[in-house]
Amino acid sequence: MFRLLRLAIYLIASIVGSIIVIHYLAYPTLVSYPRLAHAMDRFAYTQETLLFFFFLSAFLFFLQWEYRYFSAIYLYLVYSIYLFLLFVVLFGKASNYHSYSFDLFDFVVRDKRTIMEAVLNTLYFVPLGGLYAFKAKPWEFVVIAFFTILGIETLQYVFYVGTFAFSDILLNFIGCTIGYSLVKWLGYRRIQHPKKVA
Repeated sequence: MFRLLRLAIYLIASIVGSIIVIHYLAYPTLVSYPRLAHAMDRFAYTQETLLFFFFLSAFLFFLQWEYRYFSAIYLYLVYSIYLFLLFVVLFGKASNYHSYSFDLFDFVVRDKRTIMEAVLNTLYFVPLGGLYAFKAKPWEFVVIAFFTILGIETLQYVFYVGTFAFSDILLNFIGCTIGYSLVKWLGYRRIQHPKKVA
């Protein structure tokens, strides 16, 4: 009985979470970039697909957490799609855009779009931090996360597809730290690999 109640709560949390993250945060921000908006317009159900992917990823995570068994297949599939979407968001927003900002807190303004982008810049990197938590020790995590983010910002600047911004480095690192801490807290050592079928 209690398990059914928890599963219902997980289902509702997954639905509400996907609506908040995709419908109210990610999608409105992404369509504000003409290049991404044009790409997403090619497929009529982009928003629905993103909603479904986020919902399914969250709900399957909750199910696995409930049964204390995490499938390696689930992790591989979710991270494959996540890394592809992260690449599109990071390098597909703009073309021929080349800028830099050394203001560490340039997102602290009274502008809805800037604040939403700051929240998303944090959320985008939560799963990446979670991935690092599987093997990296805390000091290794700091080094790997910092240089990964620094590399991404440098590539955006060098290839004219974004801004090299100290604030992005800060927000991305905070996101990674949240993901790393969450996985450690949830006890990733319980993750098991599916048994091989003979």
